[in-house]
Parts: sequence; C-alpha cells; structure tokens
Amino acid sequence: MKTRMRFTKTGSLKYIGHLDCMRFFQKAVRRAGLDVAYSGGFSPHQIMSFASPLSVGTTSDGEYIDIEFRSLPDESGQDLLERLNACMTEEMFVTEIHILDDAAKSSMSLLNACDYLITWKDGTTLKANTLPPSDADMKPAFSSFMAQDEIRMNKKTKRSEVEIDLKPMVLAYAFSGAEFEEKTGVPLPPLNNEYDSEDELYLRLASGSAANVKPELVMDAYLKYMRVQVKPFSYQVHRIQMHFNEDGK
Repeated sequence: MKTRMRFTKTGSLKYIGHLDCMRFFQKAVRRAGLDVAYSGGFSPHQIMSFASPLSVGTTSDGEYIDIEFRSLPDESGQDLLERLNACMTEEMFVTEIHILDDAAKSSMSLLNACDYLITWKDGTTLKANTLPPSDADMKPAFSSFMAQDEIRMNKKTKRSEVEIDLKPMVLAYAFSGAEFEEKTGVPLPPLNNEYDSEDELYLRLASGSAANVKPELVMDAYLKYMRVQVKPFSYQVHRIQMHFNEDGK
C-alpha cells in the first residue's frame, strides 16, 4: 500500500543532509513497528522516496515522502501517523498522511513548483551598495530586478555549468503572506519560520524534472543586480509547500 506523507523539518535538524533524513525515517518506521515494504535482491531496503531533497540549512513545513507498506494499522492512516510521530521529534514530524492507489505516480515525478519564504536573519535588511545590508526596502528593488527582460545566471549541474534565464522560472513573488495568497490563489499554511524580518520575500519557483531552480540562485542573481555583497548565511530560506501536477491539474 502506497502512502504520501507531508512532514516538517525545522530547528537544528535543518543541518542534516538528505541521506541522514532518509535514515531518520527508516529508523522511525522500524521503531514504530510498522509493516513496511522492502525491495528484493541481496540488499533489501525500505521502499521510500522524497519529492525533492531539501538543501542543508533550509527549513520547511511542506516536505513530502512516499512510503510503501505491506499493510496499514487502519484504513484512514491516523494510527500510522500517531505511531510514526511517537518515534520522531518536534523538529521533524509528519503532519498529513494520504493513502494512494497502487498505480499512483511518485511525488518526485509529479513535482511542479515549490513555495519559499526568505527572511533576513537577526533583523538584517537590504540596501543597495552596503555591507552589511541595512535600512532596506526590498519591494521596489526586487520588483525592478524582476522587470528585466532576462535574468541570466550560471547554474551548476553535477557534470557542468550552464547559463539559464531565471525569469520564467520565478512563477510568482510577493512581499507579504496576504499578497502571495492573492497572487497564487492558494492559502498559506501556518509557518514555523525561525526568523522575523521587516523584509519578507515569498517566491514560487519552478521545480521538477522539466525545470528546476533553487531560491539561493535567485537571491544570488538579485544581489548581483543590486551590486551588494552580504555575509554568508545572512538570510534564511524556508520551504512553505510543494505543488504537484497530475493530468493537467
């Protein structure tokens, strides 16, 4: 039986990588005594996959993992959720479980876009030509940045580096939660973002196999446009939600 789970990753656990996150779930499933399905062969492993691995240092309220079970404790999945969360932590826990059809596609193959919130740490804000940034008003600056005909940046891949146009990959942006909801037509869930900032930037970025861009690349292009240098880790990236595209919906 296939399941799709939504989970959070916040606090100190933002510093663990993708493989450690997978091991975390594998151990939680074993400790909960769940009847998980295993692959065949000489080295069987639990059948699970993530929609999109999260970058180290990024927090999230909207991560997704698909896990296959041989049987479930109950038809609704509620008992499964409670037993699994009893073996997890307050910084990484499951918020939703959906039971899928056996023929359902993986969340990784359906991924279409991701929403992010970017905030400056410790009250730091952005002003052109300053280091460190201060006394910012991001709204006109980022709007001017997005008004360009093209936003060319080099994107590193595993084997090479290619130049891409970021502009069509920024599907929506806003400077408040209410404005972002109005632009996207999707209500925002409650957020566990760690940093409060006068400047908030909400982004919806293309994600998935067809087109994929990380918020850090967008911020690098923006800071380059503003001719600004900032200290490493000056801003926090928080993934709000993922969006999937199935049969055109």
